[in-house]
Amino acid sequence: MVRVLVLTKNILAEEGITKKLQHLNYEVFCSTSILDELQSNGHMPELVNYFPIIIIGETISSYEMEILLPKLKKHGQQIFREIDHPLSEDEKSQLLNHGLSGYVQSSDSIELLRENLAEVMAGYQNYEPIEAEACFKKESRGLSAMTLINLSTLELQVLEKLRSKPGEIISRDELCMTLWGNVSQSRLAQLSSLVKNIKLKLEILEIDQEVIQTIWGKGYRVMSDPIVQNK
Repeated sequence: MVRVLVLTKNILAEEGITKKLQHLNYEVFCSTSILDELQSNGHMPELVNYFPIIIIGETISSYEMEILLPKLKKHGQQIFREIDHPLSEDEKSQLLNHGLSGYVQSSDSIELLRENLAEVMAGYQNYEPIEAEACFKKESRGLSAMTLINLSTLELQVLEKLRSKPGEIISRDELCMTLWGNVSQSRLAQLSSLVKNIKLKLEILEIDQEVIQTIWGKGYRVMSDPIVQNK
């Protein structure tokens, strides 16, 4: 399964294209915090190296995209621009001149999206992400590079949402809306299961199990600057 990273300012805005990519058996991870980190200090999180395909979401302006591209193009991934309207030939040329691999339209049919990504899929085997061990060399190691190895897409989405507001309590209803766009008893039960799985997996990875704290009656929060615990 090929992993796709969607950089966006609003995860909910990517619901349409995310569902279509998942229908095509892509594993999709939408992130606002990676975008924030790239824009605030220019640092490229190690997490990005695990995604052979990166989509720059339509909530990101053309000016911001031009600043991001030199940082994103250093690691060999295929980079696409998400657009919300058909492009003229001049606009298509301008995008490709920036070094993009192509573009996807949020309203594209599943069939068209499949064909637009087919060539990239053919070259997927040539992409070599950094070895997992390389993520563990630093004495103080960030959580992000570790989690991708062992967490499902939904589990990553939960952790991503919590990490976007470190130290703040995020309600269970808000998390359900982020993940599924609705709240129900079955969704709340599924959320509890996801959080439990995250804690268990982080414990196996020798990361502090209390990185996610359950605040009974209110929701969950993640500790600021969680790191791997040396054991």
